[in-house]
Amino acid sequence: MSNSLSAVWNDIASGRMHGTARDFAASAEIGEAHVLAAGIGNGVVRMDVDWNAALPRLEDLGEVRVTTRNRAIVHEKRGSFGRTNVVQSTGLVLNGGVDLRIFFGHWRHTFLVETREEGEARIAIRVFDLAGDAVHDITRIATTDAAAWDAFVKAARSRDQTPYLDVVPPSAPLPPRADADIDVAGLCRHWEKLNDVHHFHDMLGMFGVGRLQAMRLVGEPWSRPVAVDALSYAMRRAAAEALPIMVFVGNPGCIQIHTGPVRSVTERDGRVEIDDPDFKLRAEMAEITSAWVVRKPSRDCVITTLELYDRRGENCAILCGQRAPGGMERPDWIALLDDLSTFGGGVVRA
Repeated sequence: MSNSLSAVWNDIASGRMHGTARDFAASAEIGEAHVLAAGIGNGVVRMDVDWNAALPRLEDLGEVRVTTRNRAIVHEKRGSFGRTNVVQSTGLVLNGGVDLRIFFGHWRHTFLVETREEGEARIAIRVFDLAGDAVHDITRIATTDAAAWDAFVKAARSRDQTPYLDVVPPSAPLPPRADADIDVAGLCRHWEKLNDVHHFHDMLGMFGVGRLQAMRLVGEPWSRPVAVDALSYAMRRAAAEALPIMVFVGNPGCIQIHTGPVRSVTERDGRVEIDDPDFKLRAEMAEITSAWVVRKPSRDCVITTLELYDRRGENCAILCGQRAPGGMERPDWIALLDDLSTFGGGVVRA
């Protein structure tokens, strides 16, 4: 298997194979990092990084492109690290262009990867979890500080450059509790009394209910299903109205956030794409199987979000209107989401 993967990697890295290591890994039902490890010594370098300690040092790199993805959506931002905060197993980056929530327990395998895309070299630090699934990428661009980048990767080069990687298959998710076992009345009362959106996850744990299950059971006025192509409608309307929004895309190891307007929104080949200078997004619409408008009370106001879920029932994106801390929700964002009740009804893709 390792020899065949080496040949596959050689074709991917040189640009001869149509598609990416991620595409091949998905078709072969293996972790993407498994494919990259076969390329060690051929454009791939294994790195040993203590990310808790290294995160503040990334500011030295200057401008980079950061990418966080899940099964349905890829989210890219251009900017610089800075304003970092590390507390035990979590990290924050609050530097405008680079805005991240990091969960270091999933940052387990790191590689320096060089490939060719459309005839140009692409060099990135790529982080994967124990199962070999992508968590986060940091890509060198023309404005990156070359000396700082070279120093960082040189210091992090692993002594072990064996072209192999042991990965741990992800554990199967626990089946949801039966609806009849959920205290729906208590859940509704607790939801109504929330005063911080960050307590929403704790509430789900308190009642032993899944996120999608909770939204389905609670219903109006706190949650309602909308068409799965609500993402396209919301993005196109936000662009047309110059409406500043926040777009959260993540996986278990990292959540990446865009804040501000979107401009260039297109739909083609079953994808919704944003191609702005400092923000790019690609959503595979076939992977998105449900969309919900969700309202969560906070101290200042009710926060209304558009939430998207994949075929495994996992959240793949959350959108909301940009709002100053302590401020009220934007009426134009609320109007956009209200219109989703007419647009598409409540279609859920099987």
